[in-house]
Amino acid sequence: MNSLFVIVEGKTEQEFVTHVLRPHLVTHDVWATPIGVTTKRDPKTGEKLKQGGGQWSQWLKDIKRSLRSKEPGLRVTSMFDFYGLPHDFPQGDGSVAKLDPVDRVESLERAMGDAVDDRRFIPYLQRHEFESLVLGGLDHLREQLPDEDARVGLDALRGEIEGMNPEDVNDGKATAPSKRLCRHVPGYNKALHGTLVTQRVGVDELKRTCKRFGAWVEKLEALGDATS
Repeated sequence: MNSLFVIVEGKTEQEFVTHVLRPHLVTHDVWATPIGVTTKRDPKTGEKLKQGGGQWSQWLKDIKRSLRSKEPGLRVTSMFDFYGLPHDFPQGDGSVAKLDPVDRVESLERAMGDAVDDRRFIPYLQRHEFESLVLGGLDHLREQLPDEDARVGLDALRGEIEGMNPEDVNDGKATAPSKRLCRHVPGYNKALHGTLVTQRVGVDELKRTCKRFGAWVEKLEALGDATS
C-alpha cells in the first residue's frame, strides 16, 4: 500500500483526512496520513508545541520534512484553504489578483509546486475553503442541528446560495462559506459538524458536487497504481 501524507492547516482537516478521505483511499491501495502544519517547535528538542495556522515558510518546512520520509511509494499533498492564505505565500504579492478565481487557484498551486520542487508533491488548494464541502451537504447538517432556529437559518442559507456550485461560493470577508454558515447557523461548529457532515455525504458524492475537489481526489486514487 502506498503512503500519502496530507499537510493540512488545522484539526478539522486532520479529522476529515482520518475519518473521510482515508477510508475512501484505502480502497485504492493508498494510506493517507494527515499532518498538521507546525507553527512552533521546542528549539532544543524539535518537539511540536503548536499546530495550525501559521505562515507559508512554516508550511514549506513541513512539506519538505515529510518528503524526507522513507515510507513506501511516498507522495505528499496539501489541503490548504484558498481563502485567507498567508501573506508570504508564493505569488502572494498580488500578481495573480486580476485572474479568474479558478485560474488564480491553479496559478498558486503551480507556484507551490515550484517552491517545493519535488515530483512527489501534489499541490492542492481547497476552493474556497473546507466549508465548501459542508455546503454540499446541508441536508445532513440539518440532521445534526434539528432545532427550529437552525432549520430557519439553513433554509435562508440554501436560498442565498441557490444555483451556485459549493466551490463557487466566494471568498469575501462576509461571504466566504464559513462566514455564511456562522451567520445563518450560529450552532455550526466546524470541528464537530465538518467531519460529521462530510462523512454522511461521502467522498463519491463530494466528488460529483465539487468538481475541483473531485479532480484532486482522483489524482490521489491513482497513486494506488504508482510504483515509484
